[in-house]
Amino acid sequence: MPQSTLRPVETIRTGTSEYDRFGPWIDEVRGPDDVPRLFRGHALDLDAARLVLKVPRSIARRDATPDMDLYDHLLVLGAESLTVLSRTAPDRRTTPYGAGYAEQTVPLHEIAVVHDVVDLLHGRLTIRTTRGSAVTVDYNGSARAHVTRLVGALRDAASAAPPSTVGALLADAGRAAVTDGATRDLGRDDQALEADFREVAGVGARLAVWAAHGRRRLVPRGTGWDGLVHRLAHSLSPATLQGAVLAGGAGALEVFGRREQVTRGTTPVVSSSRLVVPLGTLTRLDVGADPRYEGTVVVGLHTTAVTTTLVVPEDSAAARLVAGVTGTSGVARAR
Repeated sequence: MPQSTLRPVETIRTGTSEYDRFGPWIDEVRGPDDVPRLFRGHALDLDAARLVLKVPRSIARRDATPDMDLYDHLLVLGAESLTVLSRTAPDRRTTPYGAGYAEQTVPLHEIAVVHDVVDLLHGRLTIRTTRGSAVTVDYNGSARAHVTRLVGALRDAASAAPPSTVGALLADAGRAAVTDGATRDLGRDDQALEADFREVAGVGARLAVWAAHGRRRLVPRGTGWDGLVHRLAHSLSPATLQGAVLAGGAGALEVFGRREQVTRGTTPVVSSSRLVVPLGTLTRLDVGADPRYEGTVVVGLHTTAVTTTLVVPEDSAAARLVAGVTGTSGVARAR
């Protein structure tokens, strides 16, 4: 009698269940049955976890099959660390059960930067540490609500430590700069940035706007022949400094802006960026003229192993905020 080729009933039911629930959305894992099959070999304590999210693969529903591993990441936020499990193999047809994923662990007190960017339907969450390591998670932008929740939890955990000397100076300057009309300079094209801020501030983030500026057309620096060439090139493909909202509170600086701070061309920009820098990690803050464009300055936010730069108009509230911290030297260092 020929040997049966049917799979066990339990395997079919489990696979079909994960397959039936598959979609572009990010789901919260609440029980063992919610854990994707690929990651069930990991020692996961759901009772001790603060938040567990599963991130699906970026494939169309019609291309998914019941025997595939359908989730790219499992994000496990614990009391002291974030664990990221990431699929490494093409799919289950070439990977034994329980294998095929990598593990990264980020201690929450080492988080230096959290950056969440969505451009149309492409989302990317990046977490950088004071040791120089980084974790990146790509996701469908339509599922940003759960990522926003995770970013808020990471901010709260990473900001639990008191601010550094530079962080305290920046926080003092920010609180002194708060006014009711801080976002009036955003302009019609950047009202979405204020909406991004209000969405986060409305969930108990205790944020206040420290500075804001709208988008501006940029003029390249340079003299002589090189300057002429640059200006001619920019007349065909103009450069624009995108708007931004700088906010602070709960031990962190948050910047709401676009994926790229400076863009070229005339295509409408619809991306959204949220940058979080815990004030306790700042070791140095500096500001200097932008070597590329007139009327702009570059702000450097330095931690032990990570430098984040912001480009802002030299006559903006953001530039005045940083100037108040760095003083005439243009540099503020932790002592």
